[in-house]
Amino acid sequence: MKRQKTTRAIPRVLKPEDILVDHSPEVRSLVEQLRRLIRETVPEATELAYPVWHAIGYRHPHSGYFCGIFPHADRVDLAFEFGVLLPDLQGILDGDGKQVRYVRIREPGDIRSEAIQNLIQAALSLPEGRTAKLWLVKSSAKVAWVDSFPPAGEPLR
Repeated sequence: MKRQKTTRAIPRVLKPEDILVDHSPEVRSLVEQLRRLIRETVPEATELAYPVWHAIGYRHPHSGYFCGIFPHADRVDLAFEFGVLLPDLQGILDGDGKQVRYVRIREPGDIRSEAIQNLIQAALSLPEGRTAKLWLVKSSAKVAWVDSFPPAGEPLR
């Protein structure tokens, strides 16, 4: 008996806008404000849709993945995969897990541009490579790393 030839469907590449299709205008507006802020802060970043995560992620050519926008029914989370390593000088990061931290946004006033830009810049200044970041998360060196950041308003080294 001859084997039937099967054809595989080529998956359609989703755009970031596709992630937002089923969301309210309010959530879409919050996401668009965050997208604009991230693009202004890191113009060289690549923006990708992550349908499995239901997120829009950002990768830097040297730092790799540094943050993601996660829309929900009533809010948007701006997540930092290695947020535990970031200096949260303005106290806007939420989360108590071992690694990820996020900024929870429910209304336009929750988008504190300068504080978010500082977090993005700090995320980009983490060591290159996931392995190095994971090592920092698991070691006591993270305390020294976070303490090495300058006070709010001063430029990162």
